[in-house]
This record gives sequence, structure tokens and C-alpha cells, in this order.
Amino acid sequence: MKRKIFLFSIVLLITGLFTACEELEQVLPPTKSSMEGVWKVSYVTNASGQDITDQVSFPVVAFHLSSDGTIISSAGPLIMYVVYGPSKYTQIFSKIDQVFNYSTLSFNGGEFFIGGGQQDRFTLEMKLEGLPGQKALTTLLGMLGIGNDYLDVVVYHKFMNVGVSISKDFNTMTWEIDENTSAVYNKKDIYGNYVLWNGWPVNNFQHCQITLTKQSVDLKDVINAAKK
Repeated sequence: MKRKIFLFSIVLLITGLFTACEELEQVLPPTKSSMEGVWKVSYVTNASGQDITDQVSFPVVAFHLSSDGTIISSAGPLIMYVVYGPSKYTQIFSKIDQVFNYSTLSFNGGEFFIGGGQQDRFTLEMKLEGLPGQKALTTLLGMLGIGNDYLDVVVYHKFMNVGVSISKDFNTMTWEIDENTSAVYNKKDIYGNYVLWNGWPVNNFQHCQITLTKQSVDLKDVINAAKK
């Protein structure tokens, strides 16, 4: 009899745990909703775990993720690093702050895409055109040895299956560009359709971890504060 009561108690305990887990899952907001808002990149580490935040911050890396999936950011240098790698990035480092001149509060655009409910992967697409206009990006691509056929463009860098995790207090978010991530780089034709941009191999992007902290001010205030 005691054994039966004990087993019955175990069943009730397990059932209660499953119910509690299901209720917790129900009350958590969708990952997409938790990602929305203004985020400042607190640090970036490369595949070796080295902190490279200072190398990609001019003066700071920040994102504004909107409910409609659009992004505005000061992430141009970071995306250049991810796409072209540290050796090529070093070649253009001295010109980066001139091209991505965020002191004018002109930002890079992009989009993010993610499924409903709780997710641990999303797609990040960042548009690079340089600031101001395409000519600035052309200058950087020319310094990287990109051929003339691929210069006069706006490039859409899409990274699919980027890892995402958010802290329990929803104030810290981590992105992982890792071995599960794949990339495609596009330009657009005169009708706005994507056309593959073959100016740089898509398999050469850098794995890294990006840690972001939620901000209570808008993007321009984050930039202005970093300039002081």
C-alpha cells in the first residue's frame, strides 16, 4: 500500500512539473517581442574568445529592432568585420570611421526575421551602402581589392540561423554567428528583386558572439552619449 502511495505521489509530482513548465512556456513573451527595442553592443568576441569590441565600435555598436522587423544601426564596421575577416578588415580600419560617420546620425538599415513563439535562431540581414551614399562603400570595397564589376552597389548581407538567447530579465541578449549560420549576399535590380552579389565568398564570414544590453533611450541618444 505504501509503495502504491509513493508511486502515485511521484506521478503527481512529475505531472505537476510538466504542468508548471507548460504554464511557464505560455507566459513567456515571443522571442521576437523580447528582441524589439534599442540595444547597445556591450562586447563582441571572435571565434577564439578574444574581445574585439574596440575594433568594431565607431564610437559604439547599437541596434534598434522594430516590431515590423526593420533595423537601424551603427553596425557597419561590425558587419564589415564579420563579412571580410580580420586580415582584410585591418586594411580598411583607418578609413572605417570616415565612411561610417555616425556622428551625423545617419545609420545603416536592415531587417530581422524570426518565427513565432520561443525561438533560438533568427535571420539577420544588414544593408551596407556606406555613409553618405554608395560612393563611400565603393571606396572600402576598392581598398579590399573587390573587382570593378562588384563595386557600384548596395549590398544586403543576410545571415541565416543566427543563434539568439535572452536573459530572464530581458535586459541582455546574445547573438551567435556560428557553424550553424549560413550567409548569402545580394544586391537589387531595377525592380527591387534580389540578385546574388558575388563580390566576396559567402563561406568566409567570421564566427563571433555578440552581447547586447537593452537601452531605455533611443538610438541617437546612445550614439551621442558614446561620443562624449
